[in-house]
Amino acid sequence: MRILLLTCLVGSAHGQGASPQQLDLASIAEEYLPEIRAYDPMLDMASGDVREIDSPYYTSKILLAEEPDLAHEAAGVRVVRASVVMNGTPFMTFLIRQFQRFNVFWLDDEVFQISNWPDPCLELITIYSVLDRQVLYQTGFQYCGD
Repeated sequence: MRILLLTCLVGSAHGQGASPQQLDLASIAEEYLPEIRAYDPMLDMASGDVREIDSPYYTSKILLAEEPDLAHEAAGVRVVRASVVMNGTPFMTFLIRQFQRFNVFWLDDEVFQISNWPDPCLELITIYSVLDRQVLYQTGFQYCGD
């Protein structure tokens, strides 16, 4: 079922006129991909408004906050900081530093997807397993140009 779901999600059209082209992630700047690391309470306490995204059966949740990037605060750069909590314990954090828009949602009770658009023509997708505590799949799509 997961394979079929992944195929449907990855194969869906973005809405631009051009057919998307799958990219080699080695050609993508590292700062465009989500930074994923173990949860550190000294670094990962979100400030400001926090949005909770519960897994379908409420066994896990993502605490999501969009806040100023302290390294680039003068330029008005923002960062998405999200901590993943399983059975009441935060265990990992992901940061999205380069984005025009993003989307985070659960595919099932153990797997969530991060979609990040660093520019209008580029979508990056990361699928993460809470149970396995690892990235299951990462890809990128170019929607504009040849």
